[in-house]
Amino acid sequence: MISRTFPTFRGFIASLLVVPALSFLGISGPTDYSKKSVAELIDDLAQIDSQSPGINSAAIYKGFIVDNSPGSFGGGVLGIAPPSVPLQMSELVRRGPIALPELIKHLDDKTTTKLEVGNKPSGRQVGVDAFMFMYFSDEYDPRVPHWWSVEEWKKGPRPMERSFEGRYTVKVGDVCYVLVGQIVNRRLLAVRYQPSAGLVVNSPIEAPVLVERVRNDWGQADAATLKASLLQDIRMRDHPKDTGEEYIGRFVDPAFARLRVYFPDVYRSLEGTDLPRRKAFERRENEQRRSSNQ
Repeated sequence: MISRTFPTFRGFIASLLVVPALSFLGISGPTDYSKKSVAELIDDLAQIDSQSPGINSAAIYKGFIVDNSPGSFGGGVLGIAPPSVPLQMSELVRRGPIALPELIKHLDDKTTTKLEVGNKPSGRQVGVDAFMFMYFSDEYDPRVPHWWSVEEWKKGPRPMERSFEGRYTVKVGDVCYVLVGQIVNRRLLAVRYQPSAGLVVNSPIEAPVLVERVRNDWGQADAATLKASLLQDIRMRDHPKDTGEEYIGRFVDPAFARLRVYFPDVYRSLEGTDLPRRKAFERRENEQRRSSNQ
């Protein structure tokens, strides 16, 4: 008993000595974001200094960042290590419908983060910092899904393409745009890679129409509205023409993942045609987990 107790006690004493020492040196321990308010978490978005899903100039990642995972690689520069997810971002996504109204309010927040994307000064471009073209755009994934046919795409309005040079500093509003998409199950990508060697920035600061579109779709959204939207995605009612694998992977499975986190009682009590769809989602999820562990 003595030999087992002594190391634990010694570790306890060491921790008592280390914490004051770190404080004396001006080094703080890890931040517990779970104890912060939504307003404080949004303020902390200004501290982001690395690329993450939705604000990534090298790749697009598909996934739900509530578990701090960047998700699966969806295209971009091969061989690039997956990004980490800033904890304040994942915590805001975890808050879901509680955080959504405040995130929407901050879509036009011009506060700068510590993250810059784009080409470095002449002569210093290397790797993912060497783009052949860069432009601001207003790409938006609407609340009611729409699969564009080739004919519609050719005839319809094209997204804005306004070229820029040099570096772009990501704003808090840009990050909020990404987080709204994470919560409502829509791909709102503020910074993304465009083949080949291109960079697209969908910033609600540079393209205020994005603020208008998000607020028109989700500005009055509460928990009940979000729940209804996720159930619509699961039931494929907004797009009955296409119920194939692409649509399931794009809308149905991600909606199940969000419903399970935000509305667990609803998720567990699904019945009728929703129940076999939920079981199919869980099978696909388990298969993906097993393949990733091999």
